[in-house]
Amino acid sequence: MISVSSISEFIYCPVKLYLKNFNGDHIQTQEMVAGKVVQEIRRGFEEITKRNIWNIKDNIEIEEIFDTLFFEVPQFIENISNNYSKRNEIDPLVLNELCDNLEEDFKLESQFMALKIKEVLKNTDKRGMEIVEMFFPQSLLEFPLKNEELNLSGKIDKIEIINGIYYPVETKTGIPPGNGVWLADALQIAAYAILIDYELNKEVLVGFINYTKIGERRPVVINSILHNKLFGVLNSINTMFEKQEMPEFKISKNKCEKCEYTDVCEYC
Repeated sequence: MISVSSISEFIYCPVKLYLKNFNGDHIQTQEMVAGKVVQEIRRGFEEITKRNIWNIKDNIEIEEIFDTLFFEVPQFIENISNNYSKRNEIDPLVLNELCDNLEEDFKLESQFMALKIKEVLKNTDKRGMEIVEMFFPQSLLEFPLKNEELNLSGKIDKIEIINGIYYPVETKTGIPPGNGVWLADALQIAAYAILIDYELNKEVLVGFINYTKIGERRPVVINSILHNKLFGVLNSINTMFEKQEMPEFKISKNKCEKCEYTDVCEYC
């Protein structure tokens, strides 16, 4: 069965996906581990923020709101960092820099959230859970989806549910394009949209990519053009798996130099 994550791997380089699936060469790079660290810490930060909003009282200044939101964050980041350090999965210097940058990002995000909460407290009668729901819609986190007919499965980062409408959301730690989203990212969202439609009976017209590098969420409109591109890629992957043959592709020197499969790839 094709995993949704295979779509972006295939677009990046079919050989990489082939080696990973047929040779059992599952190589974990520092970049992969760093991505896991970012996602784990960001999920925890969101949960801490939601929990701490409950503790915000009326007639409180912005500085106090920030302190309430951010109080637990540095210790939480340190705990996650220590866990990864013990497992020796990532270079300590890389991990420290990553965690320091995340803490600074969270400070800014908490300050911005404090400003928004202050305005809500001042101009509405919303409190506690009502404020949480304003900024954090009901969500299904790391939700598994699978369809035998499509021969497709995956675990989506998040499905946000707003007024009964489902929005697939994926988080990416890499650098985004100048405008819009990368094709591979758009196709992943389209794949999840189709799985949500098949498995949950919810039509999806829009999804989102969270690019954490720039702190920006970008929309992906699900249309027939994207569907056609997606099914073209899925057909190519299925053919490659069934025939165990490489499709035509262009060799990219820049990609090869960065690839973790350089030592075992006959095309490099």
